[in-house]
Amino acid sequence: MRGTDGPLLRFDVVGPMAHFRKFYTNSSSLSYPIPPRTTLMGLLAALLGYDRDKYYEELGLERARIGVALKTPVRSFMQTVNYLFTKNEGWDGSQGHTQIPLELILPRPPERLVRYRVYFQHRDPERVEGLHGQLERGEYRYPPYLGISECPAWIEDPKLYSPGEVSRVRDPAEPLEMGTAVPLPRLVELPSPERLMYRRLLKDRMPFDFHPDRRLKAVADVIWEAEGRPLPLRLRGEVFHLPDEEAYGCFLEI
Repeated sequence: MRGTDGPLLRFDVVGPMAHFRKFYTNSSSLSYPIPPRTTLMGLLAALLGYDRDKYYEELGLERARIGVALKTPVRSFMQTVNYLFTKNEGWDGSQGHTQIPLELILPRPPERLVRYRVYFQHRDPERVEGLHGQLERGEYRYPPYLGISECPAWIEDPKLYSPGEVSRVRDPAEPLEMGTAVPLPRLVELPSPERLMYRRLLKDRMPFDFHPDRRLKAVADVIWEAEGRPLPLRLRGEVFHLPDEEAYGCFLEI
């Protein structure tokens, strides 16, 4: 999906902790510090009331634009969790338990909550406007959570921007302060070390989209600043700027 001129919805998803399982891990449940695009697809699907496995096309790259920004510094914590051992149909507990390391994302003190800012556009403007109305009334079709059901969340500060309120720049000639996570394939060049002073750049490989049978459709490396601070980056493609934010943003597109 490219170049939509529809309304843009921004809201914060907030909770005490998060877990966004890395798709390339096996028995150890490691977590991304920020939600991948596929996790945000699930969050939006829950808010809109889509059934499980019924939203991949509706919120895929061809129809939806989704961005995310880290708004509070976070830290990780490993916790061993007891699960039922179900390999031999031990759903009744007869096969005992298995212990799995689980990485949890927690706020870094003095922060008390984890906060992510989500940006959402859709080919159907009525979906964006309808979701904004729901969030303003505090209505969720399904309860939101940060990755897994053990990490409940809620929505704060929903705001809808009309097309005229959103400034867009395509293929900027100079680096701009980017407040959102950025797909690495869109990066023209890394800034000089002097421009990155006192900022910590993180990178990880994340899923972007699914096929209807949940096979991965698109994967890319993503970069962001560890404390949620803007990064001076020059990108390919479109970036946007909202009137009440200092930094620019981009969608998780490649």
